[in-house]
Amino acid sequence: MPVSLILDTDFGTDVDDLLALTTILGSPELALTGVTTVYGDVLLRARMVARVARLAGRDVGPIVPGRGEPRSGREVWWAGHEGALMPGLEQEEVGTDDPVALLAGSATVLAVGPLTTVAEAVETPGHQIEQLLLMGGDFSGSDEPEHNIKCDVAAAAAAFESGVPVTTIGIDQTRRLRLDAALVAELESAGELGELVGAEIRQWWEFRQRDFNEPHDPAAVVMMVEPELFSFATGRIVVEDDGRTRFAPDPAGPHRIVTDLDPERVTRRIVDRMLAAMT
Repeated sequence: MPVSLILDTDFGTDVDDLLALTTILGSPELALTGVTTVYGDVLLRARMVARVARLAGRDVGPIVPGRGEPRSGREVWWAGHEGALMPGLEQEEVGTDDPVALLAGSATVLAVGPLTTVAEAVETPGHQIEQLLLMGGDFSGSDEPEHNIKCDVAAAAAAFESGVPVTTIGIDQTRRLRLDAALVAELESAGELGELVGAEIRQWWEFRQRDFNEPHDPAAVVMMVEPELFSFATGRIVVEDDGRTRFAPDPAGPHRIVTDLDPERVTRRIVDRMLAAMT
């Protein structure tokens, strides 16, 4: 029986949110029952999700704009290329559901962006969230906060302090993954959705001035469905005021982090699952 989940995403800036959505759609173990968008122009982000779902020919449930402004008050970072490769986005229809209620009513939430809307959901009395799965944090001891946490430190702290069980893969692990030109060529050959994915990847490469990307967010999807490719540790995560994440091992703790993975196999599984969504 597929696991039902809601995806919360800052879709449209870093291409890895698109890759994560496509990986979900190519994973028969998962049933996507809704998407909420977060951070910045959430209506534009939601319309982009709707476009991808339509190209994939999939019903992903309600696609709902969530919270655009971080509760921490931090200024939103906006790359400027969001939606540039998807003309006519104003024609895409999105939902009008309450995004917090949508998240709060789901047993499983996968969040791959700042945790602004998620924090409200886990603070909702009587919420039904049984587990949060995240791409977020850096557990290498680095002094550089990871983007998803840094963008709304107050919301991240609230989510981790909520008592809801959290499993997260940090950037210290996802940076070990490489999506290169040969793999992108495989995706580009897989129909209209593959062409869009390839174009979005190359746009991101140009923005970052590199010829590869690290598929951070789709790694969290594979973490859900193929946990045997990963090693985990249980403990407690503390979010410091500057956004750094610190992990303390504790067998009774509510949090799990990825401590190791098989880079080649995880990358291959991401690509294979995306290809499955395109055929």
